[in-house]
Amino acid sequence: MQCSQCGATSDEGQRFCYNCGARLGVQNLPPTPTIAPPLPPAPPQHPESYQPPTAYQSGFIPNSTLAVVSVVSGVLSWVLLPLIGAIVAVITGHMARNEIRNANGRIAGSGLATIGLLLGYIQFVFAIVGGCFLLFLVMLTLAS
Repeated sequence: MQCSQCGATSDEGQRFCYNCGARLGVQNLPPTPTIAPPLPPAPPQHPESYQPPTAYQSGFIPNSTLAVVSVVSGVLSWVLLPLIGAIVAVITGHMARNEIRNANGRIAGSGLATIGLLLGYIQFVFAIVGGCFLLFLVMLTLAS
């Protein structure tokens, strides 16, 4: 049997040409092009309120600067500046926790702020106990 597409000779009983794969026994005409219906108009590329990102945004969440200041001041209150460092640590620690709470997850550092608060408040306790002890010693000296 002769293929009408490529002209190759195939054995009797075959349904498809071994050379081009066309169906044998039927008139193989080239396929007629089909006309596709017109496409609907494309939607706008970006909505009017869309603004493309200005830079690559990773999953990194920055720490609050006030939380870092609170921890550093808390450590300094134990090393160099006992009372001033404790005051700065407590004030910035409370400010940092408020900032982190209001940032809705965009700022991290709640643990740093808590550590700064603890260092500052413990330093206050030691300063008060030390001051009371010093006052007791002065009173004891004056009484004798």
